[in-house]
Amino acid sequence: MATVDFIDRYFEPVTTVSTPELAQQIVDLRPEPDVVARVQELGIKSDEGTLTVEERDEYQSLADIGTVLSVFKAKARRFLSDRAAF
Repeated sequence: MATVDFIDRYFEPVTTVSTPELAQQIVDLRPEPDVVARVQELGIKSDEGTLTVEERDEYQSLADIGTVLSVFKAKARRFLSDRAAF
């Protein structure tokens, strides 16, 4: 089973109890500039093959968080779209 599929199914109940306001807040979430800068820095180091073990773990954690947030955002968009159809 793909990780994203698991995350999508695991968090399905969250969207069934959401409100339009909460869903919109989730859709509007953006990473802080320092987080974006850190991901870019780690990405460059990864491309160069100069990541330390700790940096690799940090980079993977940030990627994992990004995946979870992407799923939440997709669910929030679907929730808002479904509500707009009524």
